[in-house]
Amino acid sequence: MEKCALYIHFPFCKRRCSYCDFVSTGGMEHRIPEYLQDLCREIRTQALHFARPALSTIYIGGGTPSLLTGEQMQQLMDTVRSAFPVSDDAEISMEANPGTLDAGKLKGYRSAGINRLSIGVQSFDSSELRMLGRIHTQEEAAEAVRLAAACGFDNINVDLMYALPGQKEETLLHSVRLALSLPVSHLSLYSLILEEGTVLTREVESGRTPEVPDDDAVLAMEKHLREILADAGFERYEVSNYARPGKECRHNLFYWECLPYIGVGCGAHSDMHGRFSNPDTLDAWKQCIDRADREKEGDGSIRDRMFERVMMGLRMVKGVDGRRFREDFGKTLDEAFPESMEEIRMYGLGDWHGERFALTGEGMNVMNTLLVRMMEEADV
Repeated sequence: MEKCALYIHFPFCKRRCSYCDFVSTGGMEHRIPEYLQDLCREIRTQALHFARPALSTIYIGGGTPSLLTGEQMQQLMDTVRSAFPVSDDAEISMEANPGTLDAGKLKGYRSAGINRLSIGVQSFDSSELRMLGRIHTQEEAAEAVRLAAACGFDNINVDLMYALPGQKEETLLHSVRLALSLPVSHLSLYSLILEEGTVLTREVESGRTPEVPDDDAVLAMEKHLREILADAGFERYEVSNYARPGKECRHNLFYWECLPYIGVGCGAHSDMHGRFSNPDTLDAWKQCIDRADREKEGDGSIRDRMFERVMMGLRMVKGVDGRRFREDFGKTLDEAFPESMEEIRMYGLGDWHGERFALTGEGMNVMNTLLVRMMEEADV
């Protein structure tokens, strides 16, 4: 196989954040050593099952992977390298919470081969951090970024959130400007989604927390965000992601381009000759780690895969690869989605640029509406 990515899920946190809907659990750090041993076994099992494809990218997400010590990270990466061939120039990322970082850990991660750090700051405003249930302060977040750079990381992402309950535009722009003053090469800016069942959703619905900004306010925030980031030399390459040239997250591009990846760990997903998923509870996952087969997602129909390709590709500023779409599915985009494609072009929301079909900025603003229309046309 020409290219493959590996995703490693680490589900442990010191405390679960109020907005979180990911596969994660707080207050169970005592299970980390056992989990690490099981995770290493699954890595070896899946490597053999998929005939040891070469890895171009590795991403360790969570949860809070920075609860691992430097020695534990070394053990994990040694296992990956013994199980898979890893490209010499592989991008190896890990997520980190500022409240769990120190110089010793950072040096250990760098020694283990981590070359890209994604730091979950979410906000540089104290009241917003409290509302989100984050364990760090704004000062600790800024110091964590500086410390990571001092320990040898030159490819650092910071995650920020916006459209938070009661959030004012000036507060958001303060967080963005502060992030840009730090040694970062990538920014991920995510609009809050109030997921069902989370603490924050219940707080908003009960009126104990202010309402989220309306659509017009969010669009204004996004417009000003893009202007500030462009002035700072950060190019938008995906709906929520901005980078200095050459610092785009290569691992996430695997997802958006629908390239093959293997997922290991509790709740992880894979896309290798079909989509598969692991159980999302620790005990259920532990029962299946020695089995190569996993629960299949969806029916794998051509229409399903075609829509997935468009849904993921249109997130990128460069759009969907029309040539690859035609080669993989035997149809052009216009043949697969004739009505939607015609409407998108008619209203100036997207067009062809060589072999790629991309949305305009205005098209990205209404992308979800466009995708619903395409999903209905695909009858997925």
